[in-house]
This record gives sequence, structure tokens and C-alpha cells, in this order.
Amino acid sequence: MLLCAVCNGIRMLDLVCPACSYAAEDYGRASDWNGPYAPYEPIEFEDMFAATQLEDVPVCRHSAYCSHCSHTFVVEVVME
Repeated sequence: MLLCAVCNGIRMLDLVCPACSYAAEDYGRASDWNGPYAPYEPIEFEDMFAATQLEDVPVCRHSAYCSHCSHTFVVEVVME
């Protein structure tokens, strides 16, 4: 069974902003930002992970934010 170690609190992300190289924060699953009640709705299996374009490696997409330059970006966490 595959799971995201970050979503399940097993591991934390150490993120660096690609725009300014300062530390960025993990803001949770990118799919949670789709609607006003998205974090409270059941997780759809297709939304939880997607295959990367280069390989068939399942990943969980997380939103990240840099408070220094206000840049938002998506990080793909490989599911284990």
C-alpha cells in the first residue's frame, strides 16, 4: 500500500524557494486548495497521487509558500 509520508506525519519537508532560495513552508496537499470545503471532503484516490511524466512513480503533490517573496509552488513527494 502506498502512502505519502508527509501527509501522514512520518516525514517533514525541508523546502527551498526556487525564486529566492529562502526557506518555504509546506501548505498541505495541492488538491485541498480546489474548493471551499476541499480539506473536509473524502480524498479521491485519483486526486491523492498522480504519476510523474518521466516515470510511473506515484507522487503526492503538495503546495508550498515562501513568506519572503510570496512565491507559491508545487512539490511532488514520492509515495512510499
